[in-house]
Amino acid sequence: MTISCGNDTQILRNRPQVLGINMDRLALFFRQKYPVNTAAYVAKDLGVAVRTAEGWLGSSPSAPRAAVLIKGILVYGPEFLTVLLPETPDWLSEAARNEQRAKTLQDIAELQRLLDQ
Repeated sequence: MTISCGNDTQILRNRPQVLGINMDRLALFFRQKYPVNTAAYVAKDLGVAVRTAEGWLGSSPSAPRAAVLIKGILVYGPEFLTVLLPETPDWLSEAARNEQRAKTLQDIAELQRLLDQ
């Protein structure tokens, strides 16, 4: 591929893939979220076939399509995005912590509501 910008021309050949999905990390994320019936819950969340989700959890998985990954970010939030990236930027780590903090506070409020009944 040739990219031309003004008088400079750069030829790009065999560039390394910048973003490769670590499928082991992705499978671990799904299994931690859903320890039981993992594939069924992931399939429901992401709108894919159970067999597709089972493939992601298997021994030689192929990466999900980009549209599914985007839906995963919408469904699971910043924590999911941290799993996808090889290195997590500080702003994303902070967003994931803030989301976890908000969820924990919501859980505490729900438990307090149950205790007050």
